[in-house]
Amino acid sequence: MKTFFLFFTLALISTSGIAQSELNPLNSTPYIEVTGEGEMEVIPDQIFLHFTLKERYDGKKKLNIEDLEKKMKQHLKVNDFDLSKLSLADADADYVTIKRKNKDVLASKDYVLEVGTTNELADTWEILDEIDVLNAYIERVDHTKMEAFKKEVKIKAIQAAKDKASYLLEAVGQNVGPALFIQERENYGQPYAKNIRVRGMAELQDVAATEASEPAISFQKIKLTYKVFARFAIN
Repeated sequence: MKTFFLFFTLALISTSGIAQSELNPLNSTPYIEVTGEGEMEVIPDQIFLHFTLKERYDGKKKLNIEDLEKKMKQHLKVNDFDLSKLSLADADADYVTIKRKNKDVLASKDYVLEVGTTNELADTWEILDEIDVLNAYIERVDHTKMEAFKKEVKIKAIQAAKDKASYLLEAVGQNVGPALFIQERENYGQPYAKNIRVRGMAELQDVAATEASEPAISFQKIKLTYKVFARFAIN
């Protein structure tokens, strides 16, 4: 009796496995495997400028960080910059700690300012030079519609994969069927800009002067590349 039960159980498992295999289109349907690729180049419309304000002495008078920050914001506002695009680069914890420990220490703050074009960037160099900021450099560039562009590139990639499957099958007198399997292979390039880092304000002015004489956007384009691996049924 036990032997019969064991045989019946094994037979049931085997039958179930065969049934599942037959129902799985990945195992039972003739298919073609292809890759598709989509590409796009995007001109950045977001330029993130990182810089530092640091307390200093003008003769015997100490220029504290609050006054320097106020002066900076006044200059930006007069030149029609959107102050909502100015932010601290960190939580500013270091500044608070330094001020509490030793009032004679020259505190500093790091900021990030977002601008949209190289013309705005050139104006920013002049403003930062007037208030003697330190360590100014372009942190990164990006685009306000980046997610929409990524979606568009993905659609191009899967369409390219289907087109490839279609013409390959047409060459042997067959037609492409529905997609059975799609695997993403994301490979987006890191947005960057030429002349991304400069050390002193004099160099910043040279860069600004050069870029101001060029077209409105002189930054390296952001290249988006997206690949997919796809399996399509053969009709």
